[in-house]
Amino acid sequence: MSSVFEIVSQARRKNKLKRELLDNEKKIRDNRKRVDLLENLMDYIRPDMSTDEIIVIIKNMKADYEDRVDDHIIKSAEISKARRDISRRIRELTEEDKAVVQGKK
Repeated sequence: MSSVFEIVSQARRKNKLKRELLDNEKKIRDNRKRVDLLENLMDYIRPDMSTDEIIVIIKNMKADYEDRVDDHIIKSAEISKARRDISRRIRELTEEDKAVVQGKK
């Protein structure tokens, strides 16, 4: 009976990870858009601005956003691995439960 509770718990955790994965993918898309925005922003800099200073700032911001995208990609991979591990564990528990039920017959 305790394996049933663990199966339910693992299934809920798996669903939670799926939601996190979708949220994380949205963050990846958003940060990629920001990178594109910053690239385009360089076309709209006013001539009265100190170009060198603005370019340094934009390049730093772009690098920060690219780092965030990389971090989110890594996090997605970690979440996906955790979900696969949970799926495997649920499958094992289900098979064990079936074996116990069949053994009682």
